[in-house]
Amino acid sequence: MLRGGCLPGKNKHTYQIQFIVTMETPRRIAISGASGFIGSHLSRFLTEKGYEVVPLSRQHFQPAAFRQLTEIVAGCEGVINLAGAPIIKRWSKSYKKELISSRVQPTRALTEAISQVAEKPSVFVSASAVGYYPARGCFDEHNSRKGDSFLSEVCEQWEKEALRASGVVRTVITRFGIVLATDGGAFGKLALPARIGVSAWFSPGDQYLCWIALTDLMRAMEFVTDTADIEGVVNFVAPQLLTNKQFCQFVGAHYRARVPFKIPGSLLKLAMGEAAVSLMEGQCVRPARLTEQGFSFGIPDLQHFLCTLGT
Repeated sequence: MLRGGCLPGKNKHTYQIQFIVTMETPRRIAISGASGFIGSHLSRFLTEKGYEVVPLSRQHFQPAAFRQLTEIVAGCEGVINLAGAPIIKRWSKSYKKELISSRVQPTRALTEAISQVAEKPSVFVSASAVGYYPARGCFDEHNSRKGDSFLSEVCEQWEKEALRASGVVRTVITRFGIVLATDGGAFGKLALPARIGVSAWFSPGDQYLCWIALTDLMRAMEFVTDTADIEGVVNFVAPQLLTNKQFCQFVGAHYRARVPFKIPGSLLKLAMGEAAVSLMEGQCVRPARLTEQGFSFGIPDLQHFLCTLGT
């Protein structure tokens, strides 16, 4: 039986990460999407670690601002690309176009800027998502195959633009799972039913839900930025594999939810339209390359993450 709560002898402070500034000379990192949920946390994390973070806004990707963008890129040791409109939202035809353009256009501008500057950054890190993979089968970076969903197509176009920089600078594609944080983001929405006493999961329930704690994502981002022999695709997911139902049962147990409930696919489709597929289908993905390179997850399983929460 699945049980929630903290492990014996542990409390919610056990897994908090302490950051120590060790660098003497600040290293400049440009970040697109720096005002978003992940980007704002990553900017603060890197600043606390001693980096100088240069945020890139939408205005920097306008044609008229290309010269300014190249000047920024030329002065940075690394560029991290997180730009993109939110996935979990009802997809109209126009919004589907925005999901692609909000990723492809900034990425194209960044790769063009990198290719043109004489003083190039040492690394370009561009986000993607585990939605690249098919919904059936289990995959890692050594066993990679594109799915046939709309999200797979979005990821493919996004990554294709980023890889234009691969012949110029070291390029890393980071495929994110759902990012869990204690102060907002996806977890607050996933945990809402449990907080009112309902342990609810999305139909059918046996689809995988890949996730990573925000604290580990930030540490992994610094890790791939600093590790010179890492390039290409890197999966940013926790090593623990859970189905959607298992995930929600752990969360329900943590909040002592008593009422089990499977949210029907018909209800999801009514509420979200085509976007419901992002909840009803999931990917089984392993973080092979992070593990092989010696990265240590601070929060390797959901039980540890739940221990960082209040009740």
